[in-house]
Amino acid sequence: RFDGLLHCLRATVATSGVCGLYAGIGVSVAGIVPYRGFYFGLFDTLSAFDPYTDRGVAAKAASLFVCAQASAVLAGYIAYPFDTVRRRLQLQSCQPPDDRVYRGAADCLRKIVTEEGALALFKGANMNAIRTVGAALVLVLYSEITDAMAAT
Repeated sequence: RFDGLLHCLRATVATSGVCGLYAGIGVSVAGIVPYRGFYFGLFDTLSAFDPYTDRGVAAKAASLFVCAQASAVLAGYIAYPFDTVRRRLQLQSCQPPDDRVYRGAADCLRKIVTEEGALALFKGANMNAIRTVGAALVLVLYSEITDAMAAT
């Protein structure tokens, strides 16, 4: 449909104006709050109850990774409906305004739930959960670096 990035940008601006480049930004911002809240909050809670923190470097790192992976997966599932709405808004941003299915985030959410069912908000969430391994590694590194800095 597009010949490249510049063609996509030009087409989006031509059909939707500059605001079309930011379709779904409100939903993205609204979704990052619960995602990061659960991501860090659950990790801190789980790691506080981790019984393996004093059983060697390998055991500590492995148990922290389990805590981090569980936190990242759960946070991803909690925030995934925001991603679904954002993606759908972005996919229609190149269409002329009269041809769009959704008038905004609330309309998109309502139509998805009423026409497809609430589970449609989670289409693709399992694949997203697989991608959380990197996020879990970041949490483990973050924890280890802050512990090392606190020890000095």
